Amino acid sequence: MQNLPVPAALDASARIAIASGAHQAEFAPDGGGRLTRLSTGGHDWIVPLTATGWPAAQWPRAGSYPLAPYANRIRDGVFVFNGARHALQSVPGRPHAIHGAGLYQAWRVRNHAADSVDLVLEQPAGVLGWPWPFECVQRYRLDARGLSVALAIVNQGDTPMPFGLGLHPYFTAQRVTLHARRLWPADADGLPAGSQVGHVRELRRSAEGCDTYLSQWEGRATLHWPDGHQLALHADPAFAHLVVYTAPGSGFLCVEPVTNVADAFNLAAGGDTRTGMRILEPGERFSATALLGLAVPRAGRP
Repeated sequence: MQNLPVPAALDASARIAIASGAHQAEFAPDGGGRLTRLSTGGHDWIVPLTATGWPAAQWPRAGSYPLAPYANRIRDGVFVFNGARHALQSVPGRPHAIHGAGLYQAWRVRNHAADSVDLVLEQPAGVLGWPWPFECVQRYRLDARGLSVALAIVNQGDTPMPFGLGLHPYFTAQRVTLHARRLWPADADGLPAGSQVGHVRELRRSAEGCDTYLSQWEGRATLHWPDGHQLALHADPAFAHLVVYTAPGSGFLCVEPVTNVADAFNLAAGGDTRTGMRILEPGERFSATALLGLAVPRAGRP
């Protein structure tokens, strides 16, 4: 199988928008299928992505991008599935394969309406070494509740395909509250070796930063801003895992609903049954939905 590279740089200059009432969302389809802005009035829920291009391996810490056909890292870019060893390519400066190839490619616009849009990626076999062709669709809908996104993937190959999906938004929130009952402690490479029972109720931006893998989080979390804005994250049970990430002293808080933990394929091959790794048969389709519920403070109340 030929290894197909991704573009050395992305052109995110072309933007499209949707709106519903005071809610507005903007996208850069050619820039990795990214959501570049989500706002209500003058409030930005995510860090606005204003750059119009960047090297593929040095993406801005802004906006939100899709994770497909797996979420987070694969150790050394190597995994075994159904007895076959697969070696993936990484982008420069990244020792592990990370986030799949979806965020490095242009996505096609489909069904663009005033309050909705579909972004479609048709990835042939071999991109960054991924041996299965697939189609992935991000279906965004904006209404009075907020922004919903349905992620769908179809295995277009002729053999079973392991996979995972997720979203990686850079919120401007200060903290997130939730109730997660399982932790996946990470090593120095940012990869877990297993999980343990634990209770996490709150994580926040800090001088130390955090990169926390959670599961059994009930598909519910609330992001908080100092001025009283709140965002209620609701996710289908398929998004059984959650990543909370912030760099030391940064102005963003990533709260990422994902179907699989980091290095899920290798952990599953080692016998761990909690990784969230899923398998698609040839021609089979999978989808899951998350809602970003946008709550604006009432006038006169913080």
